[in-house]
Amino acid sequence: MRNLVAALSMALLFIGASPASADRKRAPEQDALRNGVRSGEYLPYQEMRARAQGRVDGQMIGSEFDPGTGRYRFKFQRGGSVIWMDMDGRTGRELGRVGQ
Repeated sequence: MRNLVAALSMALLFIGASPASADRKRAPEQDALRNGVRSGEYLPYQEMRARAQGRVDGQMIGSEFDPGTGRYRFKFQRGGSVIWMDMDGRTGRELGRVGQ
């Protein structure tokens, strides 16, 4: 047991000393969205999220942005169902849903 505790302690020391968090990079989608919001091409994520949540009765469990199409995709859970909703990042208009 003592050996296990010692091994875990050493592992935590190495993980804590690792510069991995400093090397972490944002996904290209995040940069594309950030630049698009700054230029006025896309609506901000917070605004789109609020619009999406107002249209679906369920808990939001995920989201993503596709810079190729300018679409946001929001994922909701309602009961045992999953609902995906696509929205135009330029206009805020709902483009379609999958699931009930």
